[in-house]
Amino acid sequence: MFQMLALGGLVGLIILVFILTLIIGSVFLSVGLKVVGAPETDFGRVFVTVLLMAIVSVIPCLGCILQWYFIKTRHEVGWGQAILAWLLAGLIPLVIALGVALFIGWGIPFIGGSI
Repeated sequence: MFQMLALGGLVGLIILVFILTLIIGSVFLSVGLKVVGAPETDFGRVFVTVLLMAIVSVIPCLGCILQWYFIKTRHEVGWGQAILAWLLAGLIPLVIALGVALFIGWGIPFIGGSI
């Protein structure tokens, strides 16, 4: 009985992490779309785009192009704007992580220096 409860809790945790990842990804893609000047940036639309991107991301090479296509068609932007928004959605979390690492003192080893 306990094993079934533990398995159910694990499945629930996996679903929760997946949904939180989609929400956080939606926030960053929304910021990227606003930077490139996309007319359609409401949260529900961006959330569905991130969900579609997560589904096709498992396809090598073609998945990347399909992600750009979903951004392009769902948010009424060109190919260049879609690629730039996609890049920004990936780079903004990295910049934030680097800033936090620098702030708490992990910065020098984090960027390749020595202690």
